[in-house]
Amino acid sequence: MRAEEILLESRGVTARLPGETYVADGNPSDILTIQSIDVLPSEGQGSAYESLEDMLAALDAALPQGAVKIEDNATNTGTKAVLIATVKRESDGQIQHHVRYIKGIPPTGIHTLWKTIKGYKFSKGAEQESVPIKPSDLIKDENYRSAEQLANDVVTGTKKLVQGTGHDELAVVMEQAVKNALAGTSNPIPNAGQYFNVLQKYAGEYLGPIAMMSNPKTVGGDTAEIMKAFEVNNFAGSSCSFPQNVSMELIDSVIKLAQGPEIQVSSKISTSGGAASSLSGVYKQMTPKISAEYPAGSEIIQILATESSVNGPLKVALKLGIIDQADIQALADLDKASKNIADLKTQRMQELTQSQGVAKGTLERPDYRVFYHALTAVMNRVIPQVNQSDEFKAAMLAVLNNNQYVQLVTKGKQDNKGNVTMEYYTKFPAVYAGAPALVNKTYFATGQKGRIGFKLK
Repeated sequence: MRAEEILLESRGVTARLPGETYVADGNPSDILTIQSIDVLPSEGQGSAYESLEDMLAALDAALPQGAVKIEDNATNTGTKAVLIATVKRESDGQIQHHVRYIKGIPPTGIHTLWKTIKGYKFSKGAEQESVPIKPSDLIKDENYRSAEQLANDVVTGTKKLVQGTGHDELAVVMEQAVKNALAGTSNPIPNAGQYFNVLQKYAGEYLGPIAMMSNPKTVGGDTAEIMKAFEVNNFAGSSCSFPQNVSMELIDSVIKLAQGPEIQVSSKISTSGGAASSLSGVYKQMTPKISAEYPAGSEIIQILATESSVNGPLKVALKLGIIDQADIQALADLDKASKNIADLKTQRMQELTQSQGVAKGTLERPDYRVFYHALTAVMNRVIPQVNQSDEFKAAMLAVLNNNQYVQLVTKGKQDNKGNVTMEYYTKFPAVYAGAPALVNKTYFATGQKGRIGFKLK
């Protein structure tokens, strides 16, 4: 997350950055330094595991073999997610993994769920944290709101969010952006340049629906076709809700018309950047017809979307002939704490791992593990082969375009004086073009942060 895309909010253990420290109660010389913060399930894998057993199995797989695990609380049948704070004890250099079990990852995020590490307190006593202003930061429920109600909640919520953080100017910028959306205008917003990415990448998810409900004729693209399809002349009396259900990965909001029908909305920005999307959302829209038409591509999607972040790449690599069953067994038998590539018992796995470049100094880092290095090597061999597969790309596009929802696009422009204009247009049905491609932003030689994602190139 870039600095210009974030704001400040109350912080807890899970909001800490590497290098920040905790001091033991009553012993100022006992210091823990944050190495990393992880959450299971990872992003794109849902808010909770199916069972306590699945969660514990995922935690066991995520921690290096022989790791020092310190539990902050006890498990019960309802705890199906876990937070992990990896720290270094400065007195002896020991790496510890402090874990806290929770029922699930709430839509509002995890930053307030774990205030202190047991027996330690944050050394700086800081009470502010950086978070993007997503709809879930401002809208805490699934209630339907009119354009005016949504506009008011966005304005008042932003003011509260930024108060006393040094970003008070964003409240002024957001208020003007909301006024423009309500009025259906694209007047320049003065001094908004520093928040350009915030407005375009996040605020567009609620500014777009406000504009569409208030003045649909000023929203370009296929908006007229949408009104024709839903047999309305305008969106008067409509209201908007933001789903909290993680099963709706590709849907950002729902606009309910006064007549009753609902329009599912997928928001995006007009540029090609942004985070990789989840394959699980694609797989959930897979139909038997698409699976039959593109069997090999559909199978790859299914494997990467439903198998674990370890088993998925290995199964696809096996299918593509990159590795064989002996290589998989070699990785399974590897001591998860190993830092010696020679511990891999097949020549192919050793060669794959050795050929996978890493950043300077990675091999000497305390969190370096051959297991993750090898897994990253396999994943990075899988990606180009899958991305070159015409059937995989065809299957992805067939699933993505098998929809009846609206794509609401935010297009922001910034001039050399820091003024920003915001425009919105629609595609209906949502049209996905280009070449779907797997993107590795989760596999590293020092750890693994979730399943592989994709982008449209």
